[in-house]
Amino acid sequence: MPSRPARILMVSSEVESLARTGGLGDVVEALSRSLAGRGADVVVVTPKYGTTRIPVDAQWWSSPVTAPLGLGHSRELGVLEARLAPHLGRPVPAQNAAGRPRVCLLTDAELFDRDGIYGDRQGTFGDNAFRFATMSSGALAVAERAWDGNLPDVVHAHDWHAALSIVYAKRTRGPAWQRVPTVFTIHSLAYQGVLSASELPYLGVPADAWSAGWMRHEGNVNLMKGGIELADRVTTVSETYAREIQTAPHGCGLEAHLRWHASKLTGITNGIDAESFNPETDGAIARRYGAPDAFDGKRACKRAILAELGLEGAAVPLFGLVSRLQWLKGIDLLLSTCPALVERGARVVLVGTGDAALEAGVRALAARYPGRVAGRVAFDPALARRIFAGSDFLVVPSRDEPCGLTQLYAMRYGAVPIVTAVGGLRDTVQPVNAARATGTGIVAAKADRASLLLALEDALSLWRDPIAMASLVARGMARDSSWVQPTERYLALYNGLRTS
Repeated sequence: MPSRPARILMVSSEVESLARTGGLGDVVEALSRSLAGRGADVVVVTPKYGTTRIPVDAQWWSSPVTAPLGLGHSRELGVLEARLAPHLGRPVPAQNAAGRPRVCLLTDAELFDRDGIYGDRQGTFGDNAFRFATMSSGALAVAERAWDGNLPDVVHAHDWHAALSIVYAKRTRGPAWQRVPTVFTIHSLAYQGVLSASELPYLGVPADAWSAGWMRHEGNVNLMKGGIELADRVTTVSETYAREIQTAPHGCGLEAHLRWHASKLTGITNGIDAESFNPETDGAIARRYGAPDAFDGKRACKRAILAELGLEGAAVPLFGLVSRLQWLKGIDLLLSTCPALVERGARVVLVGTGDAALEAGVRALAARYPGRVAGRVAFDPALARRIFAGSDFLVVPSRDEPCGLTQLYAMRYGAVPIVTAVGGLRDTVQPVNAARATGTGIVAAKADRASLLLALEDALSLWRDPIAMASLVARGMARDSSWVQPTERYLALYNGLRTS
């Protein structure tokens, strides 16, 4: 085993307490803090957007870093360094900084200082490839100074936005960087960073990326494909998803490429930040509770969320959904089955943002069933926690789900997950067997309307059996969804690369 802690460079477009749109930021921050807690020397590099929450202990580096790009061009980037807080964005006193990962925010007003990470109300930013190429190149420049001139032991890049950090390390930054092992994590293969070949010179990508085909896919450049091609190891966020993406349709066109690289592909199922997402300490919910008093605590939280959202009926089951509103998330399936739920006496709350048609569907359903369905088209993490705490059931009807975090949060707060048998949902939710008192949730056989209806009927049946329901809630709350085991697997992966 290596004699000193691993120096890990994390490159990500999102970090949960700073700027995020979904689970990517949650995972990057929680994993980084868990690794640092185990002694790893972690530096996380991400842009400073116009919406970024700046840590109170952030300090400017004395001079900018230079991010080389294409056609002899480079960007001068300021660097704000801080320590990631233990959780919930709280600052870390300097004397308690040991064991907390460093985060370096790259500043470039022209590229990053906007009201959005990937886009705004006018749509997706047209220069995202160049913006995240700058992030990727800047991350390597930060790493050259972050460890007093030593390079990291491992570069860990997340999703297509950071794929070019691996490309630059392996192909453009010289022999020392070529020897640094790299890990590329696929959080969602549905988003691949597709762009025109005409952009390659501006990004500083070698010409053979196109001519040799390792970044060419269906007539375009594919940054995800390049990351997979050049990384020493490729991980994804659950074991089942690692198998699924080697076949259509989950491979999203890259299934053959992933099968070719199957020997370096592995699935490591995500955890959650069990310190932050803890109903015993969570200040965002109406009443704190643990497993011994979960019934009373959840009843108080349910009354509070019903009142907050203008819903009636504390004595009937409450079904929640907290999600991006997208077709792959199966939102249309739940919208189409909600009338049947309401007619059986249930209450429903749906929260999220995304596709305009699905947002309209959420609003229309709430207008159709006032007092029985609540819809909030919003990205509201605090409201999400209140829904986890107050709901009896949390629905995750995905057609494709690399891992999923909401089902893990739901179990932590005693809400029974209702999921489809795909990706990480299959890995993290064990189907309930009331007769044997086993299982942690309800699993629909397929991601279709009929299967979801059957799963919802099973939930209503469980609701009528308070003993079985209480047992199921207790098993879900007792499940270890922390980062302990995933962190051990990542450390083993890093150490294997360091000694190979």
